[in-house]
Amino acid sequence: AVVSSQSTGFQHYYITNNLRLVMTAPNPKSQLAESYVQKHRIPELFENMTAALIHSQPENAKKFMIKYLETLKEYRDDKGNYPAMFTDANMTAVFGMLDVTNKGFISMEQYRSALKTLGVKKYNARPEGSDKDQISLVTFITEAKQGLEMASSNFAK
Repeated sequence: AVVSSQSTGFQHYYITNNLRLVMTAPNPKSQLAESYVQKHRIPELFENMTAALIHSQPENAKKFMIKYLETLKEYRDDKGNYPAMFTDANMTAVFGMLDVTNKGFISMEQYRSALKTLGVKKYNARPEGSDKDQISLVTFITEAKQGLEMASSNFAK
């Protein structure tokens, strides 16, 4: 039985129960499937939904996931907000943990690290204040929200 699999686009790898790595030649059906999954951002959808599920830990996980998908659909249709896992208060707390001396700004390295920790993979590499290596709370929250929104928008608008 397959334990794990990965496709590089050229070859498909999978690990069997006895932990042997097996390479297979590209298969047109698996390439179409891989293309479909990437086009519709299915891994990101499940990654974001799982993170939201773990963060919220609702009593009824299935109901929560249905509501999450409905919220994404409303967002896609421009009728609602993206499902945000982090509030302004959460982002302010993250900023505060990094700004231990209360200067009112964090460094670019802290900015990048904090955004990655929040799950933001694509972010503005030159936000306001980057030229001075001083990212303010307002800039951090603005950039974090934009990055989180982009990460959560699993459906093309």
